[in-house]
Amino acid sequence: MGLHYSGGIGMLYEKELDQPIAKVSYQLIGTDPTKYTRKKWWGELYSNKDIRQTGVLRIELEDNRIGECVVWTSSDIKKGSATQHHYHFNGRGKLGHSLKK
Repeated sequence: MGLHYSGGIGMLYEKELDQPIAKVSYQLIGTDPTKYTRKKWWGELYSNKDIRQTGVLRIELEDNRIGECVVWTSSDIKKGSATQHHYHFNGRGKLGHSLKK
């Protein structure tokens, strides 16, 4: 089983709507599927915006992959006068490519 790491800038959306919630910086970890397990993906996100709608959201990554994920709050980090909000997420289902060009 291999681990794959990626990161970048992405967007969080409400699951049912095409309305953006926040622009986020993410670190993603994914596994390869095996004979006995499906591919899994999870990671961390940071945002200058406080994301109050935790739960199941849709994430669009920098490379146009999209998927549903469960997001929950980790902590807030003070950087000078700005606060960065730190979240964790677990992927739900497939992380596929968007049809956007």
